[in-house]
Amino acid sequence: MVTKSFLNRIDLAILALFECALLLVAYQAYAIGDYRFSYVFIAMFIAAVPVILEFVFRVTLPFGVKSLIGLSLFLHIGGGVMRWYWSPAFPLFDKMAHFVSGLTVGMIIFVFFIMLDAWGIRFRRYTVLLGIFLIMAIFGGLWKVSEISLDVINHTIFNDGLSDLTGDFICHTAGSVFAALVAYIYMVRMPRDEGLAYLIRKVK
Repeated sequence: MVTKSFLNRIDLAILALFECALLLVAYQAYAIGDYRFSYVFIAMFIAAVPVILEFVFRVTLPFGVKSLIGLSLFLHIGGGVMRWYWSPAFPLFDKMAHFVSGLTVGMIIFVFFIMLDAWGIRFRRYTVLLGIFLIMAIFGGLWKVSEISLDVINHTIFNDGLSDLTGDFICHTAGSVFAALVAYIYMVRMPRDEGLAYLIRKVK
């Protein structure tokens, strides 16, 4: 039987791999004089935050949350430094990155609702699913604003017109829908008399 403890170790191992991959990205950024060099270390710290939260609050996050955060940060930072966004070898890289980000942020929102439940602030399960979708839509809009702002400030080309904006919106929306589906699967597998906090009980 696959235990929660085993899945958590897998999650941590995958996160560690992405942290190592980000170190390689930092080396490449330094080698080519890319302005994102310092961003890599910020990303590495952000990727470690879930592990810190687990230690501080003595909880275990649902499987996949930690590794998804590492993957999302690697794709966005690495994609810029390694020029994958503009490489003809990866024509759909930007759309894949937005899908993964939508899924990742959606799962982070789910964890936020779980933590609220642990602190006694509870919502109906379908409210949680709707919240994942709506809050992610807001974050998606803010992300596009940040991309456009970076293009103006740094003379980059992260945003490539209306078609690019529409495609990104579709992809991160699809990611948030998938996150809501994963959250739903987690919830239907819970005992009926348990709240969402059941999902983050510390592995023994």
